[in-house]
Amino acid sequence: MMFDQLVQKLDVSAMTTKFVAYVPNLIAVVILACIFWIILKLTKRILSTAMRKSKVPEEASDIVVRFSGYFVGIIAMLTIASQLGFKITSLIAGLGVAGLAISFAAKDTVANVISGITLLIDRPFKIGDWISFGNLHAYVTEVKLRTTVLTSFDNETIVVPNKTLSQEQIRNYTLTPRIRVKVPIGIAYKENIQATREVILATIKGDKRILATPAPSVIAQGLGDSSINLQLRFWTQDPLMQYSLKWEYTERIKRALDDAGIEIPFPHVQIFLERSSGLMELTKSLSKT
Repeated sequence: MMFDQLVQKLDVSAMTTKFVAYVPNLIAVVILACIFWIILKLTKRILSTAMRKSKVPEEASDIVVRFSGYFVGIIAMLTIASQLGFKITSLIAGLGVAGLAISFAAKDTVANVISGITLLIDRPFKIGDWISFGNLHAYVTEVKLRTTVLTSFDNETIVVPNKTLSQEQIRNYTLTPRIRVKVPIGIAYKENIQATREVILATIKGDKRILATPAPSVIAQGLGDSSINLQLRFWTQDPLMQYSLKWEYTERIKRALDDAGIEIPFPHVQIFLERSSGLMELTKSLSKT
């Protein structure tokens, strides 16, 4: 008796009718799921192969493949929801508004992620490279999706947003096969430039760290307030030696110029007083007091 009443309340026949009517949709959902699964696998395989042939870095390739999977998955869910009878128009509108709000709130993060992908694809540097931008010189320690980790020459860890790096002019010294070293020198106006040039060039003679071609040179860079500004220029094969060579030859040249009796002036000002009647009267009045 109770079972019959329960059957009447549940209206099994109506439920069976609805289920039978829904069977084609369920079959379509299964077929769609299989189709999108195949599309997902093919998309990932095609993208991976194309990026491998294009020599795109593995990190960037993984990110692109992952996001392509997310995109196919979203399309699959919306298509299946539509097949099951859900109104996806309002759902898409809601997702659009939510996406807009999230992107506005996290615009810096999104910009850093996009810049990170760009850096991974363009590869202006790799881990271990010595780079500089602005006034910073450092080694690349790690390249992440949102930030890049650098280690300075003072062993300081510096985390730079990828957006900042993508907007900077980056110098990569590791990729440079050779680099020019410039050592500034100032001499007094009374000194002979050619004689000074010979003394300076003699200090670097025989140093195998310095390339013979292009030949080292000493140029007159300008006339300063207190000195003739010269500059020693030479090339070295190892960019990492740029600063150590500059510091070393600054000291060597100072000793060589001292030994040669060539003056390195310090900043000074000369004051010339002209004789005038007013000045003479002032001098006399001061002497009386």
